[in-house]
Amino acid sequence: MDAGVNESVLALILIGLGAILVFWGGTALRALIALAGAFIGFFLGAEIVQERVGGELLGTPGGWIAAVVGALVLGILAYVWYWLGVVIWVGAMGYVLGVSVAAVFGADDSWVLTTVGLVVAAVLVVIAIAMSLPSLLLVIASAWSGAILVVIGVMLLVGEISERQINRAFTAVEPAWPWYAAAIALFVVGLLAQLGMTSRRRSESVDS
Repeated sequence: MDAGVNESVLALILIGLGAILVFWGGTALRALIALAGAFIGFFLGAEIVQERVGGELLGTPGGWIAAVVGALVLGILAYVWYWLGVVIWVGAMGYVLGVSVAAVFGADDSWVLTTVGLVVAAVLVVIAIAMSLPSLLLVIASAWSGAILVVIGVMLLVGEISERQINRAFTAVEPAWPWYAAAIALFVVGLLAQLGMTSRRRSESVDS
């Protein structure tokens, strides 16, 4: 498959999932748990093949097969065992949050971005478990992670970055501030939308 097509498909996936996270991530958590597991499994499978054979992400039939298998396996596990889905969900959002924050402070090395992402993911998972998954934490994390994914997807779609630069998207473009501004604006809009839906749902529950 052509590299340009691969990047376009990847960009649309990022934008689509990001939009879901921005506007419905917190309130539709149960419905999206399986999707989050499948999404992570998709890219995990693709990255495993890429590391084995080299080349571009999703650049070979084997990469697509591994991505689909990974999506099915983690998606089913996340659906059947809800607690595992929650861990995957919160951990994934924490990873995206950590990588984006590290990039804001100028981190460029892949191992630094990965380490910070994993640390933030672990912290968020511990907090979420200790506090019985407060809805506000999930709303904030999902809105921010979704905004980052949407902006990165747009970057990839318009050719500002390549698929190899996804992990350091905000440090690979110059100037980066318009993209940060777009992510923050989208985060605020999504946060307000999710909080508004939560408030209306609580009001309806009280009235009924």
